Amino acid sequence: MDSMFEDDISILTPEALGPDEDWLDSPNTDLSGEMCSASHFALITAYDDIKNRLTGLERENSTLKRRLKMYEVKYPLIGEFGEEHIFSLYEAKETSLLKSEKASLQQQLNQFQHELQKSKEREEQLEEMIQAYEKLCVEKADLETELGEMRALVETHLSRIRSLEQQL
Repeated sequence: MDSMFEDDISILTPEALGPDEDWLDSPNTDLSGEMCSASHFALITAYDDIKNRLTGLERENSTLKRRLKMYEVKYPLIGEFGEEHIFSLYEAKETSLLKSEKASLQQQLNQFQHELQKSKEREEQLEEMIQAYEKLCVEKADLETELGEMRALVETHLSRIRSLEQQL
């Protein structure tokens, strides 16, 4: 975050004073000119130091604000009351919520296990039905081959009977 005092250093530089202007409080002696430039340098140095500290503090402040917002989202009771003794109340509520959620999840788990058991039973029944169907298919194929053999026998018998009839 930039400081709002960033451009104020121009008032302390010699360029800010016009070429014809002097310091208001300074007498016109050569010794006071050196003192003015030394005190002017000290002021500029102090101002730069204060400005750097302010910039650092502004950064730290924005970082702390971001952390505070994150904690307010994570622990909403802190943001409302701002006191640390609320933690125990919050933890108690959180614990009770966790216990109720655990009970709910346990109940769901039991339901899923029951449904899984039913599903396994249905799967076993389906396997038995598939095996029975496969047996029926094999028996059907066997019966069809036997039927085919019997038809062949019937045709041969019919042809013999016809030949005997013709001979008669």
